[in-house]
Amino acid sequence: MVSTANKIEIRGLRAAYPGKVVLEDVSLDVREGEILAIIGPAGAGKTSLLNCINRMSDMIPSMKVEGSIRIDGREVRDFRDPSELRRRIGVVFPLPVGLPMSIFDNVAFAPRMGGMHDKKKLAELVERCLRQAALFDEVKDRLGDLGTRLSGGQQQRLTIARALSLDPEILCLDEFSIAVDPVTTMKIEEVIKELKQRMTIILATNLVLQARRLGDRTALFLDGRLVEIAPTETIFSRHTADVRTFQYVQGVFG
Repeated sequence: MVSTANKIEIRGLRAAYPGKVVLEDVSLDVREGEILAIIGPAGAGKTSLLNCINRMSDMIPSMKVEGSIRIDGREVRDFRDPSELRRRIGVVFPLPVGLPMSIFDNVAFAPRMGGMHDKKKLAELVERCLRQAALFDEVKDRLGDLGTRLSGGQQQRLTIARALSLDPEILCLDEFSIAVDPVTTMKIEEVIKELKQRMTIILATNLVLQARRLGDRTALFLDGRLVEIAPTETIFSRHTADVRTFQYVQGVFG
């Protein structure tokens, strides 16, 4: 069940590069234990929003971010060490990026960097994360093989397992299904539904039907601005607050 408490609170968020604003006056809340789907055409600001939430924007020197983002009431800018913040926020990118190491080590890498070296605990953690990503049964007999030799869909699920390895409170998924086939996409969607029981999920997607299948609420972004955020069943009805929302989900533009 989705909580009424807010996990993330965003107020007056603005992000810009020299000569280009990518987010303008964005204010929204993400509730504890919900899947918030973010839709909008390419260039709408979806990825920029995720980058601001976990401060990956810090790695882009030309990007200037203003406004407030709070997680559990704490400003993200107040984390002196961004890695402390990123341990709480797992991210899965559009294209699977397997580390050039074994399947086991792909998942164990971040926990080891965090100080976990007990072999039994690492093995238990790797199995748990691979199971949560619906991948363990397919790779359990070849955990020593290179992760980069997996199929595209398996590599994407491996990136999910890797994102789960630090037991994040928030999982950000950025166009996770771009590089995978429809069957694998549906497998990952089932994984996401299960993960919702343990964490808050933000799903940025160009696929409006995917938002409809997964989102508790859905937000439409256009040209860096939040057009509307509402329960998903409202977004896909004729009762939207902004006519552009209904037009977008109906494929009139985008």
